[in-house]
Amino acid sequence: MMFKPMIRFAPMAVLGLLAAAPLLAGCDDAAAGKAEAAQADLAARTAEARKAVEDRLRNDLRGALAFRDVTGHTQAVADTMAICGQLTLNGGPATPFVALVSRQADGAMAVEPHVAIDDVSATRVFVETQSRCVADAAAMPAQRRGAPPPLPVIPARLNTITPDAPPAVKRMEAEAAQAQQNFGGVTLRQNGNMRENPHGGGAVIRVLARGTAMRVFAEAPGGWLQVGQQQAEGWVHNSMVIRGVAPADDAQRLATASR
Repeated sequence: MMFKPMIRFAPMAVLGLLAAAPLLAGCDDAAAGKAEAAQADLAARTAEARKAVEDRLRNDLRGALAFRDVTGHTQAVADTMAICGQLTLNGGPATPFVALVSRQADGAMAVEPHVAIDDVSATRVFVETQSRCVADAAAMPAQRRGAPPPLPVIPARLNTITPDAPPAVKRMEAEAAQAQQNFGGVTLRQNGNMRENPHGGGAVIRVLARGTAMRVFAEAPGGWLQVGQQQAEGWVHNSMVIRGVAPADDAQRLATASR
């Protein structure tokens, strides 16, 4: 006849296990609650930083911007986050950007944006992306002991954008274009000297052939006109020209026909 062993628990041990079960469950709930709170805090900081970056870029680029694939990454520097993504300007091609956002002592958000608007800035954005826009960006400086890591291989071609000119520049360009239209153009009635300065005392730059069409860029007292093709080149006297609009595209044709 076989006897099965019996495992007996002391009454106090059983009571201890029963009492510990709620405490263990409470620890799990507390840890889960802390993780959720940390994720919610990160999401809130990312949303705030993203808004600051988008507002700054809209103000700087002065165009219709659309953003996509935007992510936030905490950095090793305290209270600093990198906002990374792509943007399109006025419906153009998508271009990457990186912006560092930090909170100042007064609570304001400082934004340092980097957008690819030429080859140099495009390279800067690419390199920043490799180090800033990664999951372990906050730990990367601790790994950089000794010689710095090699730069990533730069692609042969990087997308860039062309921001609109500031309103003041646009206004100046419009005024210059209007002034140029008001001056019109001239056609040489005879062979004549183009001079470096008005008033007849300037050195001769070159001799203009009869029939050459030029644009007028400015006028000086004494009947002197500053002329050129696409830009101002020199001065001629109005006694040598016939006033009237002469398109620059026709200048070479007129000059050739006159020879």
